[in-house]
Amino acid sequence: MANVSSSNLTNKFSNTIVDQELSSLAKASYIISIIFNSIACPFTVLLNVLVILAVKSRPRLQSKPNILLACLAVTDAMNSLVAQPAFISATTLKLFHITSYSREVSVRYQNISSRVLYVCSALHLMLVTGERLVAIKFTMRYPYVVTNRNIKVAVIAFWIVCLCSEQAALITDQTIFTNAFTGLVLTSCVLFILVSYVILYRETRRHENKIKAGQLPQEEKERFLRDRKALKTTVYVVGAVLLCLTPAAAWLLVSSFLRVLAEELWAQMTHDQLRKTIGPTVRTFVYLNSLINPLIYCWRQKEIRNKQQENGAIQTDMALNINAD
Repeated sequence: MANVSSSNLTNKFSNTIVDQELSSLAKASYIISIIFNSIACPFTVLLNVLVILAVKSRPRLQSKPNILLACLAVTDAMNSLVAQPAFISATTLKLFHITSYSREVSVRYQNISSRVLYVCSALHLMLVTGERLVAIKFTMRYPYVVTNRNIKVAVIAFWIVCLCSEQAALITDQTIFTNAFTGLVLTSCVLFILVSYVILYRETRRHENKIKAGQLPQEEKERFLRDRKALKTTVYVVGAVLLCLTPAAAWLLVSSFLRVLAEELWAQMTHDQLRKTIGPTVRTFVYLNSLINPLIYCWRQKEIRNKQQENGAIQTDMALNINAD
């Protein structure tokens, strides 16, 4: 009996140590996420707004790919204006163990806004990829399919679908519907992008072989080179999205597996510990994508970079004038 009791005490003591370590890791994760997102949030909004203004104010930048990237920048800016501050607020309240109505509102607001913007960003990525697919694969139909009117209709329709699906879930109080819809859209987005880039890779290689063999006229060659440059920008954007969403996808898989084993005590404890420890980091990676995208636009588009430098110089001059007055 003495041996059993001592072993039980040892197990309890070791479990207590593990819980303390996990608790300290969770606190560290919360603090790092709060600090990083608080610093990144204003810069994310600023950079995306500058990208939107650059495309809107310069006619040379108002090509179809740039317009679609500006629409994607709108979703990134909204993500940092709406979802990211709610995440910072909810994480701060959790860190200090403040259980209040404001915490419930912050968490619910964060979940709703995140679902809407995730779906909207995924649909915009499909639109950006589809535009490149039509430009390279169906070159002759491109002027008739990809028009400013069709882009406006598609973007407005995407926002309406996202808002209506979330509104329907709020009215019926069925979050399962929105989660299933979000999962379906994200899965469709990934499959569409993968298939599209396989087709685009094959078409690009075919055009490059024709250029080497001298089988393409000069006009088509120049157009292909412009389309390929825009395609590379799209590849970098999609790659950044996949990189930032990979931790979230891995966490969803692990979380789903643990929920299947919810009746097991160890599964519940593991799920709660992982959720508290890596949950904020996973969401931080998702929000990081909204900061990376405008940096890619500036890197790939020299005119956007110059426009942002001009806007920064104007803002500096205004600040100096105000201080002088």
